[in-house]
Amino acid sequence: MIESEILEKLQETSIVDRIQIIEAILRSVKNDMRKASEQQILPGQYPLRGKVIRYDDPYEPAVAAEDWEART
Repeated sequence: MIESEILEKLQETSIVDRIQIIEAILRSVKNDMRKASEQQILPGQYPLRGKVIRYDDPYEPAVAAEDWEART
């Protein structure tokens, strides 16, 4: 289809239909971009990608308070 034909058909549709068409196009482009970026990454390049990371106490100090005291 030629672009002018597509534009003519879009002008005959309702606003809601136009929005749905645009959202479908955006989803398609987003999926294409995601697939293209995944293909650029070589397997094994990021060995931790997709792994679950768990922090037991993320806001606890790494060093105990008594270890910070100055030694005499």
